Amino acid sequence: MAKFPEYGDLPIDPSYDLRIKWKTLINRFNDEGQENRKQKWLYPRRDFSIVCKNITKANAEVLWEFYNARKGSYGEFNFFVPEPEETYPSYTGEYVHVGDGSTDVFNLPYKYSSARTLYVAGIVQTEDDDYTFTALGGEDGADKIDFEDSSMSPPSNGAVILLNFTGILKVRCRFAEDIMSFKVFMDRVATIGVEITGLLHDAA
Repeated sequence: MAKFPEYGDLPIDPSYDLRIKWKTLINRFNDEGQENRKQKWLYPRRDFSIVCKNITKANAEVLWEFYNARKGSYGEFNFFVPEPEETYPSYTGEYVHVGDGSTDVFNLPYKYSSARTLYVAGIVQTEDDDYTFTALGGEDGADKIDFEDSSMSPPSNGAVILLNFTGILKVRCRFAEDIMSFKVFMDRVATIGVEITGLLHDAA
């Protein structure tokens, strides 16, 4: 996969408006006249918009090329949510993957992490005994974990892997729109933002 250009790759510092998105089916016409609600997603997605104030035309052209390389909303990419190191936020119960009994290496939904607690099927795992951790060793520079070099077998089929951590969140996502001109793209990225649709994390 590709990652959205970060500060350091381009002389821009994007801001963002991160929004949590759930999916609920609501039936308002049951026999008792009350709502019936069914949760369709066990884990949230994150939609957001990217704004780069005072962006130059040259830098906007680099982002425009990135948009077109993804073919609009077709191609996926990773976005690392920019945060100052002294204020890295903490996240609880972030979805990593579901075990299949054979996969033993997983990309994590963050980088520069600390205070990690890993759960497999609801059971806390111990670093170095149950899994090994590699900082920045995963896809696009994310952190990763490896069960191959530990005493534990790969997570069993259907075992949900969740994570608590403090660090920079990685959001798997895509552009929200297929139809765009460069003028509109540059105007949006400099003012109201280019809309991004979040997807469920894929650690494979």
